[in-house]
Amino acid sequence: MKKAEIIILAGQSNAVGVGHTRFLPLHFTPERIEKWRKGYENVRINYYSHDKKSGGFIPTQFNCCEIRKDTIGPEVGIAEYIDDNYPGKEAFIVKCAYGGTSLFWDWISPSGEPYYDKDAYADQKDNIIDNYNVGDPIRPGWCYNELVKLLKESIAALEAEGYTVSVKGFCWMQGEADAGYDDHTENYVRRYDALLNDLRKEFSPYIKDCIYVDAGISELWKNCRQLNGYKKEYADSHSDCAFVDTVGAGLTTKNEPIEEPDIAHYDSDSVIKLGHMFAEPIKLDQ
Repeated sequence: MKKAEIIILAGQSNAVGVGHTRFLPLHFTPERIEKWRKGYENVRINYYSHDKKSGGFIPTQFNCCEIRKDTIGPEVGIAEYIDDNYPGKEAFIVKCAYGGTSLFWDWISPSGEPYYDKDAYADQKDNIIDNYNVGDPIRPGWCYNELVKLLKESIAALEAEGYTVSVKGFCWMQGEADAGYDDHTENYVRRYDALLNDLRKEFSPYIKDCIYVDAGISELWKNCRQLNGYKKEYADSHSDCAFVDTVGAGLTTKNEPIEEPDIAHYDSDSVIKLGHMFAEPIKLDQ
């Protein structure tokens, strides 16, 4: 049977990807940019990202992000890394990401806290992000639940095509929303550990040899150094985990858009680099 190897991409806005494509020519050749815009037929993505759904697997390309902007997410860098390092390799990305969401509330998983709500889903609202941004209360666990639902749908679709499915990587770009609160920071690793264990339990037939790649957050946030330290310590103590040092790698947030830099989000070249860094520790079958 054909093999379908999945890489999960999850988290908040820097997982959504807010890299503006109009600045890519400052960093990359036209040929490379055109390849990204056209998309990778061999690396397909199924996503639910900031109120935008692909509705199934499509080539990984620009605009798997936000409805109203011409942007890129880390999935483009992941796809390029796979295409460069596994020539002709077929792979699949499942992306579930929402801006401004926390592990304390939105991503809390069944064993993370007793207040987790098994019935919380984004489709309870016409537009979850717009409601969220104006302070509408969102039930705890809706992001985790949407990820589980999307991954189940993705696995079922691939199996219906005759694939044998395995999850090879989990890429986590999240923590900014939790770094602003001392309690959220102190309990972050415990909740992250619960999330990983709940995913392992939920998808035990598929997720046996997965690498969990956790990215550090930028230095803009109050408890960023403390939180990044916790993330690294956790990865160092678990053989199936890796820590992506975004600060040490020099990823930037201060340059784009040029007219008014969005310092909370990675610049377009850093979005691509983040994708490469995510993909590197994940080992796909040759």
